[in-house]
Amino acid sequence: AGAGAAAARRGAHRPSGAVCYAAPAAATALVPATGDWYLDNFVFLAGFVGWFVAQFSKIFTKALKTGRLDPMQFVASGGMPSSHSALCMGVTTAIALQYGTAGPLFPLGLGFSLIVMYDACNVRRHAGLQAEVLNKVVKELFNNHALSDRGLKEILGHTPLQVFCGLLTGVASAFVCKWLVGL
Repeated sequence: AGAGAAAARRGAHRPSGAVCYAAPAAATALVPATGDWYLDNFVFLAGFVGWFVAQFSKIFTKALKTGRLDPMQFVASGGMPSSHSALCMGVTTAIALQYGTAGPLFPLGLGFSLIVMYDACNVRRHAGLQAEVLNKVVKELFNNHALSDRGLKEILGHTPLQVFCGLLTGVASAFVCKWLVGL
């Protein structure tokens, strides 16, 4: 039974000209669970480390800009570097390191990362700029009104430099995690 199953997997049972709809070799060659948590979760670990480093860095980059250390920057959106970019590029780089770039996972991760980074420095950034204008308009038109007390959040997106630094943080985190895990 073992030899027959192996022959069937190789396609020896198919008549000449038959079409095989089996999954591509790259998709079936994914690494099975090893029992080592760090190795089995390397892609998650690289993304998480990228996100964590980026969020933690915001405390200090904001302190350099304002002269005031604010630990709440760890949970803030916007700022330097982009943690969304760091997470996505950490995951994408880890996929490339663990599974290679030939299969379907790497282009999927890269496409997702590019969309997130585009969104961060275009759509979300412009929404923040619009919120800034709206807050000024509401403050001027509705002075001493309940509306003027409640402002929209203005820091939503990132500058291209913040996104690029997040990208570098994510790539570096994946390589550091690769070195730590011993992949």
